[in-house]
Amino acid sequence: MGGCHRCAGDCGRQGRAAYPHEAARHHDLPGRLALLGAMAAVALPGAVACGGTTAAPSGTGSPRPTSAASSTLASGLYQVNGHHLYLTCAGTGQPTVMLEAGLSADHNAWEPVNELAPLVGARVCAYDRYGLGQSDIPASTPTRTIDQVVDDLHALIEVARIPGPLVLAGHSMGGLIVREFGRRYPSQFAGMLLFDSAPDDWDVYTGTETFTEGGESIDVQAAAAELRLSDSLGSMPLIVVQAGDDSEVQSGWAPGKSDFQSYWSSRQLALAKASTNSIFVIAPGVTHDLLPQQPPLLSPTAMKLVVDAVHGGTPLPACGQTQLPNAGATCLSKSP
Repeated sequence: MGGCHRCAGDCGRQGRAAYPHEAARHHDLPGRLALLGAMAAVALPGAVACGGTTAAPSGTGSPRPTSAASSTLASGLYQVNGHHLYLTCAGTGQPTVMLEAGLSADHNAWEPVNELAPLVGARVCAYDRYGLGQSDIPASTPTRTIDQVVDDLHALIEVARIPGPLVLAGHSMGGLIVREFGRRYPSQFAGMLLFDSAPDDWDVYTGTETFTEGGESIDVQAAAAELRLSDSLGSMPLIVVQAGDDSEVQSGWAPGKSDFQSYWSSRQLALAKASTNSIFVIAPGVTHDLLPQQPPLLSPTAMKLVVDAVHGGTPLPACGQTQLPNAGATCLSKSP
């Protein structure tokens, strides 16, 4: 299930081109900060380098920087599990938001982290999975399991010394990955955001255990089965965002399924019920692929809500009392 259907690892750039009237926002961070500030007070911490220049703990791997550190953004390759993964981080403050893109999509599927971090008020990190973007590319596409992807992410967090606690944000297939990470490492994360996440019975519904697209192939069977057995986040802050237009998911991955929309909506609702401390919204008219970036303030507004709840040790407010409706979302009921 593609985070950026049929556009492989360059989805972020293609997605922006598809919305020329929105392109200016990527070059108008002060304007976006002013707009978000008008919606709610936003903390603007000083940024710190995080990534390729960080020393590696002994025995866990070694960084190989690809660019010099700057005051706002550092990028680099880190050796984990026999290959190098590209990581980019920006901002300061805890918790750290860790972004996980959808199938075949690299870090460009999200807003640039140096734009997200000031809006979120915390450190934000994104990376490219093995075989994608600026990470190592094998000669042929291996089929990997979600367990292997989670092993890579866990090792990357350790070797890059990304400070916790973590807020995990996953889009599409990335939602399955962050949920499995959370299941295996419950003490390392404190909040979660799911953006049109692949359901944990996606393999059963589609009859396909291995999903392949644009240089990536992931076998989800084992992890999905484990998540179906144990899928409770207790009272952890959780925001689930559903795309208003999932037609591309149906046409690309579930053709001929007349019950697709009811299935997909019911599974997003089920995800929102995984925590007693959750918010469930939909982004009307927004397609699945572009949800991490559209509407422009939705992702950072949702991330900031979870960050603030984790940082303050407080429950999420009721959806209608947040700035999510002003950021382009419609609050949905979690009943029945």
